[in-house]
Amino acid sequence: MTNTATTARDDQSTLTGRLADSLLSWRLGFFIAELVLVVTGILIALAIDGWVSDARDRRAEDVYLELLVRDIEEIRQQADLQIEFEKDKLETGARAYAALSLADPRTKKSEIGELLALLSSRRTLSISSATYNEMVSSGHLELVRNRKLRDSILRFFAQMELIELIVEKNNRSLIDEVYTPFLMRVGISVSVRGNESVPALSRANRILVEGLGPDFTPPEDRVLSEPPDSDSWNDIRRNVLFRIRIASVGQSNAQSIVDDTYDIAQEIATELDSS
Repeated sequence: MTNTATTARDDQSTLTGRLADSLLSWRLGFFIAELVLVVTGILIALAIDGWVSDARDRRAEDVYLELLVRDIEEIRQQADLQIEFEKDKLETGARAYAALSLADPRTKKSEIGELLALLSSRRTLSISSATYNEMVSSGHLELVRNRKLRDSILRFFAQMELIELIVEKNNRSLIDEVYTPFLMRVGISVSVRGNESVPALSRANRILVEGLGPDFTPPEDRVLSEPPDSDSWNDIRRNVLFRIRIASVGQSNAQSIVDDTYDIAQEIATELDSS
């Protein structure tokens, strides 16, 4: 009897253990399956998020590149205007030098005075890009995947900044501080002459004349009445050549800008076509 009872308890214990083991195995399998589902869901969500983020970055890259193309076109237009301005100064300087080289320059003193005054004007070259500045400040320049193109963009705008500084320095140091003071020193009436090539200056001159009243007459430029063999004529000729040289450098710099804009615009267009 005792052995039978013991055997029954052992059988019951074994059955209970098997049931417990089975339940544990089922729960463990369910847990593992649930964990796999959760991990798979997370990985899928991360993959989708990465894909969406990449797609958003690609769209942003295209937008930035398109805006850069627009800004580069505006820079080219500014450079073209600068070229035309410098060409005008070269032509004006050539006309002034030809008149100054006459046997008796006094016969053209009125024309010479006007031409010398026109040569005192200069044009500020502004070739910055709001898009590029925003990309650099925000770190979005890294959105440009093509490293070679990114480096080209950096070099292009670094070169633009350098040329802009050179042109401004030439304007300030060579025209504002050398040529124009020379005219004032020898007695050329710069500020009261018309200058239709620079609308703001022309308007300022008209305001000045109106403020001085209807009876105002510009002071006589006596230096232009000096004898033909006077050294003052040589001084004026030298300064006109100096001003022509400044204009030729300005035109060369502006032409370099135009050439560079075509190159970088082509690189960006190629990248946009491949995206």
